[in-house]
Amino acid sequence: MTEMDMGLSPRSPKKRKKKKIGFWKSIRLGLFPAKGDSVGEIVRKIIFLTALTVLVVALVYIGQYVINFIILEMNAAVDENGNRTATDAHIIEVKNRPPTQQEIEQLPEGSINEKYAGLYAENNDFVGWITIPGTNIDYPVVQADDNDYYLHRDFNKKYLFEGTIFADYRGPITAEGMPHNTVLYGHNMLYKFRFTVLQNYKKNISFLKTAPVIDFNTLYGDGKYKIFSVFLVNWESKYGEVFDYSGATYFRNQAEFYDFVLECGDRSIYDTGVDVEYGDEFLTLSTCDESTYMDLRLVVVARKVRENEEPKVDTSKIVRKKSIKYFDGYYQIYGNLWKGRTWNTSVVKGLDAYIKEHGLEDDPSDY
Repeated sequence: MTEMDMGLSPRSPKKRKKKKIGFWKSIRLGLFPAKGDSVGEIVRKIIFLTALTVLVVALVYIGQYVINFIILEMNAAVDENGNRTATDAHIIEVKNRPPTQQEIEQLPEGSINEKYAGLYAENNDFVGWITIPGTNIDYPVVQADDNDYYLHRDFNKKYLFEGTIFADYRGPITAEGMPHNTVLYGHNMLYKFRFTVLQNYKKNISFLKTAPVIDFNTLYGDGKYKIFSVFLVNWESKYGEVFDYSGATYFRNQAEFYDFVLECGDRSIYDTGVDVEYGDEFLTLSTCDESTYMDLRLVVVARKVRENEEPKVDTSKIVRKKSIKYFDGYYQIYGNLWKGRTWNTSVVKGLDAYIKEHGLEDDPSDY
């Protein structure tokens, strides 16, 4: 008798059990291109993996950024008013304590600033100390055999993403003298650390009027510098003409001196009224600027106060220029802002004669 005769339903064919896929294998198949995937699925997975990689890298960078910020905050010194400074407390302690006789004896020949003996003993790359009164810039300055070593090392040569303020190696600071143009580099990374505060010079004329003088003391002498120029430059030729301010460490003649000063004056955001003459020494502070997609530098150039000169700046003469020399990439974003030379070139002794002699006039009336 058949199953139907007995009143029973026909037997259903047995269903095959789906083979279970392990957790990690399912993740792998879901994320990575695999055999049998359609073209669209492969493209989707590649786009997703790329985005995921970018996200992970960004999170690592942010994490490192936050951790370094916390470390810097924890190690920051506290001044007499109870305010936290941007300088490592240990470095401040070494700077302020009286040096030992042994440390003094270890100073390089020609040193006169024995107060820095403790810092030099800790790191023989130490060459000086920079301070800008009215700001939180108050740091030791080192100088290595290249411009890479201290990019991401602290004063004690340990890894630190924020690095240390360092002088360009092409202009050695020695007992024999300073370069014609001493260039100091510092990162623009964290609020109130390193050279970040320099951004205020670009943004606010009142800040320049509040802090127009830079103190830079070395092992071999003390110096004050009046800010002459504040400007923004590109660092890659694809964005236009590159002004190599950092390469102008020494001036072989008067013409090179005037060419440097003229570029600094034309590019400056301000006409500072600070006078300059051939033979003056410059101090140039350089930091990154991230205000656009381009690789830019914010630069502050100051000239050394001469002997028997008052280290004061007549801030009433500081005005924002009507015409500022930038570069192609900047003009493409903000328009053509250069309308000829409008700053007072007569503050530079002999510059007007040099401009006329070499046909370098740039009269606003020609635009």
